[in-house]
Amino acid sequence: MAYKVIKDGGGESDKLSNKMMTTDEVKLLVNQILGQTFQYEIEPVEVKNFNLDGSIEGRYCVSEHDKPTPELQTFLPLNQNVIQYPIVDEIVLGLEVFVTIGPDNKPVGKRYYFSDLNPLPRRINSQQSNLSNTSSPNNLRNSIFIDEKNERVDVNEGDTIIQGRFNNSIKLSSNQPTLNSPKTNIQNGEGQVLMTQNQRVDYSEPTLKFSELINLDYNGPQINFDSDRIIINAKSDDIGIFAEGNVLIKGSKVDIENTNGGVNIKADTITNDISKNGGQIINKTKENAIPFPNLNMAGLLKQNFGVLKVFEGLTAGVPLLPSPIGIKKIVEGLKGAKDFIEATTNLEFLEKDVLTTKTPSEIAAALPIPGGFKNIVGDIETFAEDIEGNMEKLEKFVEDNKQVVENAQQINDAINTGDRKSLLNVLENVSEDDRKKIPGFSNALSIAQDKSIGGKDIERAQENGVFSAIEGYLAEASTGKDDLKTMKSFGKILKLTKQE
Repeated sequence: MAYKVIKDGGGESDKLSNKMMTTDEVKLLVNQILGQTFQYEIEPVEVKNFNLDGSIEGRYCVSEHDKPTPELQTFLPLNQNVIQYPIVDEIVLGLEVFVTIGPDNKPVGKRYYFSDLNPLPRRINSQQSNLSNTSSPNNLRNSIFIDEKNERVDVNEGDTIIQGRFNNSIKLSSNQPTLNSPKTNIQNGEGQVLMTQNQRVDYSEPTLKFSELINLDYNGPQINFDSDRIIINAKSDDIGIFAEGNVLIKGSKVDIENTNGGVNIKADTITNDISKNGGQIINKTKENAIPFPNLNMAGLLKQNFGVLKVFEGLTAGVPLLPSPIGIKKIVEGLKGAKDFIEATTNLEFLEKDVLTTKTPSEIAAALPIPGGFKNIVGDIETFAEDIEGNMEKLEKFVEDNKQVVENAQQINDAINTGDRKSLLNVLENVSEDDRKKIPGFSNALSIAQDKSIGGKDIERAQENGVFSAIEGYLAEASTGKDDLKTMKSFGKILKLTKQE
């Protein structure tokens, strides 16, 4: 509120006294009567309440000192375009315009506020409660604001600052005394957008790790985005990244996906460098497929030429035996055999770096599970889920069935002799538990126990397939050790498909 303070001019103790006066005394008396009048049109206001439209309820600290809270009036923001809204208990400057005389013969006008009065230059928030009502202080604050004790950004002479209260700001500065060095910094907590010219930027990690890829001493015009996370989102049109120099993309993992079209890469040279940490290139060309090794030409040639050397050594060396030349040819052939074995057992014919996806049916066709093992490990997909565990099951199965296979072999040998008594003797020596594990055991025992059966009868029964169950079991089980080696090879191949 605009108000006046009239200061006594000093001089006569009784300004209305009636006496003879000198000229100087008359001048002094005039000054004393008129006094010195000071006009106050702007006055400090204590903010007592903040409204959502930006207006406040406040109390003039001088002219309305100790005015009751219910009688507080509203102040509007003077500049509503660029303004930092005040907080409760902060001191702002207030003024009153369009003043008229109200019904009670008191001046009434429109009240506005602007600019807080901050006693400390580094502080952003400056609550100074009860400056307008010291005789009856009000400790109740109608506010949701929490003072986080943030400080203003550092400034240099000539800077322009838009300072927020919440550790955010826009700073228009320069790198003076370097000429032509404007600098703009948009700061939001730990994140910032920095635009510079003629200035070296202090980069943070992970940029600092790639100094061999990009010049970190660059001082030309640049824009630096620095935050924990940066997202560029185009809702309906393109995102363009163009550069006269290199375009660098670095990260722990880089995903490029386009579900609505294709990915086009055009270049004079495309280099896939996966030499570090045993990298792999996986070509996913089938949905719900498993990465599987391609053929490695070097390993495949090593296999083929190894076999070729074996045949060359044998065909050229055997006719010349026992001469030294013949022995030398055979030794060269054995070296080829060594190459073939190494390339095969070490899976050198398979590519460990470049993988292409295969469907489970394609893998099953290439890696069929031996029939005797299907009931134990299932199909190739089930086997691949736990290679080590399934191999332990197979090894135990082969070991546990070792005696059963030997019994079945003895039974088959006795059948081949055509001697009923020999067959009966072998069958009776098989334990009860093993008898249940050998298919067709009961039929063979019934025939061997029939004393009317002769040798020719056993031979005819064998030709008619009476013992086919035993023969089939033996044909399948007798290859158990070889099948086990096969499954170990399958396991090595499938391990190559595992992703780290």
